[in-house]
Amino acid sequence: MMWKESYRLGVDRIDEQHIELFRMTEELIRAIERRASTEAYQKALGFLKDYVIYHFADEEQYQASIGYSGLAEHQKEHSEFTSTVLDYEKKLEANGYDLATLKDLAGMLTAWLIYHVADTGQKIVDREKATYGKKNFGQCVELFSESAAEVMETMAGFDRSNIRLRTVYDHQMQGDVFVEIELVGELRGKAVFGFSKELALYLVNTMTMMELTEIDELVQSALCELTNISCGNAASELAQRRISCDIRPPVTCDGASCGLGVNGVCIDTTAGGLEVVVLVDHEPSL
Repeated sequence: MMWKESYRLGVDRIDEQHIELFRMTEELIRAIERRASTEAYQKALGFLKDYVIYHFADEEQYQASIGYSGLAEHQKEHSEFTSTVLDYEKKLEANGYDLATLKDLAGMLTAWLIYHVADTGQKIVDREKATYGKKNFGQCVELFSESAAEVMETMAGFDRSNIRLRTVYDHQMQGDVFVEIELVGELRGKAVFGFSKELALYLVNTMTMMELTEIDELVQSALCELTNISCGNAASELAQRRISCDIRPPVTCDGASCGLGVNGVCIDTTAGGLEVVVLVDHEPSL
């Protein structure tokens, strides 16, 4: 089962709803695995959509009752996620519940849900918001790679002592799955993440409790959402430093788009590697 007791917040009704969301997500993934009927997909997606809206309203009510300072930001996250699910529903209805799109939805949903529960939910209970405020970064790539490491730690249960970040210079980017996010605002350019196959499968298998052996649309989508969360957190930290930076939706890409001789950060883990490169028009002072 995808649900882990470590996700429990200690607020019974919120925990029960989270467990139900995990169950429904897992049910959707299993339906995709067995190539279920269109009716089964429609039922699973409809139930999920309705329950997400119900859960978000209940969770926001609880946040308001305890005076949670991050309520407005959380409401924005809920609104964006709901819109994303509705967009997937329209796309699936238009393409006859295409398998690739279903896997894309399942991957995004898995990564978003786990981070929502494991990280954001804990902040609600603790009534505090994690920041990078005590950390110093010489370059943007250090901030983005640190954010990625922290998201992987949260979502896949890595022991931070087993994650090593090292800066590389004049480097040709390596990886098996590449995800690119465009950066706009004062910080303009792109962030590119190159996952090894070993790390990609470990992350998604850990999140889904499945035993995937190949990179498919579900894996790629989960990695895109993980990257999206990482860059969103980095952009929030930049905003605290009075540097405006918005991010565009993640897309898979060819690592060669970074060119040769780039500087970046390699994140080494016991389950494989991730390389991060940030190419910007102007490197601001952090």
